[in-house]
Formats: sequence, structure tokens, C-alpha cells
Amino acid sequence: MAEVAFGGGDAFGLGADAAAFGERVRAFLDRELTGAAGYADPADLTGLAEEFERELSRRAGAEGLLGSAVDAAHGGPGRGAAHQAAFDYVAAACDAPLVDTALTLAGHPLLHDANAEQQAYFLPRMLRGEILMCIAYTEPDAGTDLRAITTTAAGDGDGYRLTGVKTLVTGAHKADWCVTIARTPEPDRPGALTMFLVDLAAPGVTVRRRPTMNGWTLDEIEFDDVRLGADAVLGQPGQAWRQLVAAVRSERSGLFYLGFARHVLDLLVTYVRATRRGGQLLADDPLVRDAIAGLEIDVEAGSVLAARAVAAPGSALASMAKVFGTELLQRLAQTATEIAGHAGTVWAPPHSSAPPHGAASPHGAAGGRFAWEYLERVHGTIGAGANEVLRDGIADFGLGLPRQAR
Repeated sequence: MAEVAFGGGDAFGLGADAAAFGERVRAFLDRELTGAAGYADPADLTGLAEEFERELSRRAGAEGLLGSAVDAAHGGPGRGAAHQAAFDYVAAACDAPLVDTALTLAGHPLLHDANAEQQAYFLPRMLRGEILMCIAYTEPDAGTDLRAITTTAAGDGDGYRLTGVKTLVTGAHKADWCVTIARTPEPDRPGALTMFLVDLAAPGVTVRRRPTMNGWTLDEIEFDDVRLGADAVLGQPGQAWRQLVAAVRSERSGLFYLGFARHVLDLLVTYVRATRRGGQLLADDPLVRDAIAGLEIDVEAGSVLAARAVAAPGSALASMAKVFGTELLQRLAQTATEIAGHAGTVWAPPHSSAPPHGAASPHGAAGGRFAWEYLERVHGTIGAGANEVLRDGIADFGLGLPRQAR
């Protein structure tokens, strides 16, 4: 288990209360993740079986650790965004399958756009850790440019008929519900986008698992004339673009990217302290020390940037934090595999039965984790908005530079 602690006792500027809450989360995960390797599932992004994730979520809910950003009026603890960010950081740094919770993925539209009946159904179940959700926006021909979406929700009496295919969906194979968007026949705006809540057990829904190059599966969801009632609309008809922008911005500003980075950097430090090459500890090699020191600076700086983004929702800081965090993860994976040499090319997924992470062994550096990270971090600069597109936004809205002609 990584030693997760917040520098200066204030969690990178999130505050002392958030830091104390983060330490409470760490203590919970130290206890609950013991024996997690017995539930390994390399076909899942978390590296752990669905049954383990569901039980861990229920226990976290029972401890009152979930939904920090949900206010008391909606039955939540009302701790605020800083505490939620501390939770995300610690869960990622501890390699726990709690970053991918229903609240992280679907919480923003449910808190800000759902009606009272929807909130009464979903929010208590989320807070208790009793429900898994996914988001399904991307389509085969609509990735970064979601305005190219072709999925439709045709009017059908007092409801809709949902038809289309969503791709690159994380966790649909184990989710109970998904949040998706489709084109609806609005009288004043033909083809406007509307957000929906869809029960993945409904007739006409098919989920297919597609393997990634790193062994785990992303999902494809096919909606074949799925009947939805009017109560499936999340927010107002035709307003999904506004809701989507706000939800994705919330996802970008999380500290979980830096939590992942902290975990892998800790593995790398442990590895170089235990591994000799040519009779010398890698930790004594000045080039290795220089590289690791640079990564430590980047992790600390990135954590402060992400914490500032949490404190300034709606600003360009969220995009900056996402660009910095995902590219840092790529640099970190590259450096770790280069330092480990041939041992860094041996692959094993998280929570596998490989030797303890950090050990020098014939099974690969850090139990095969560095090779997994090298493959895993490729997609991070594409998901939640491609970094190239986000850089345009940072220039336009963050720096006020003239918009690029297209």
C-alpha cells in the first residue's frame, strides 16, 4: 500500500479538514484492500472483480465516505468539493476501485439537472454505494466532437424510442444504469441533444465487451428501439450540450490523475531502492535520482494545480489540470520502464498474483506494473476531451488569445 499523505497538512491547498478526511479514507482502504489480490480480474479496468468493487462501495457508503459533494438538502454529508477531491486522490493513490463510482461519473448531472423524483431514487443509493453507473456519450463517428452524435430518441406517445450505438464506455458490463445523450425532435430545435437515464437491464439494450491493448475491456452499448418514459429525461429536453460541458469539466478537475501518479512514483522509488545493476543500487545512480526528483516535483506541482481547479470550477484550470496530469502519467510510465530496462517490459495488471510491487524479480519490475502503466496511459490524453482541443480552450478562454481560424 502506498503511503498517502498530504504535504503541509492542508492537502495541496484543499484545507486541513479535507486532508484529515483523506487520511480517514486512507485508513479505511488500508484495511479493506487487504486480500484484494484474491479477487483479481484483469479484464476489468480496476483489476478487481465486480463483486469486490460492489462490496467495497457498500462498505464505504456505510462508513459515510461517499458523496462528499452532495449537500445535506439531498441527503449527503455536505462536506464539499475539496473533500471529494481528497477522496479521489487517496482512492487513486491506494489503487482502489472507488474512483470509478456512480457519483464520480454521473453525480454532476444528477445533482444539478435531475428532478426531485430522480434525485430521491438515485442519490440515496449512490451514497450507500448500492448502485454502479456509467456514462455513454461517445459513438463510432462521434468522439472528441460530440456534435456529430447520431443516436436518436424519437417521440413515442409520452416517451421516447432510443436507437443508436455508444462506444468506448467504461464499466457498462457491470453498471446498473447509464447516462447517455441522443438527438430528440424538439419543436424549435430539430436534432437538439437531450440527456437520458437508461436502465441497462431494459429490453433492447445490449452491452458488448471489447478488449483494449492493455487486457481490460471497454464496452459498446447498442440501443435497439429502447422504450423510455418521459421520466427518463435528465434535465430539460434539448439542453444536453450545456449539461455535458459542465459534467466533463467536473471530471477533468479531479485529483485522481495525480493520485495515480503518486502511486506509480512510489512504486518506482521502492523499486530503485531494492534493485541493483552492475553491483550498484539504482537509487545511487545520479541519472536515476535526477529523473525521479523531476517527477516528484511534477507530481507535487500538478497536485497543487488540480487543487486550484477544484476551488475554481468553470475556469480554464480544470483543462490545465487534465492536460498536465495525463501527460505526467505518460512521462512517468516512460521513465519507469526506461529505468527498469528489460524488466520493465514484463506486463501484469493491477492486483494480480505477481510478486509484491516494488520487488526485483524475474517476473518484471514492480510486479509487471510499469509495463501495464506504459500501455494504459496512452488513452488518457484523449478521454474527457483530447488534450490538443483542451489546449485551444486554454489559449482562448484562459489566456484570452485570439481564436484560431478554422
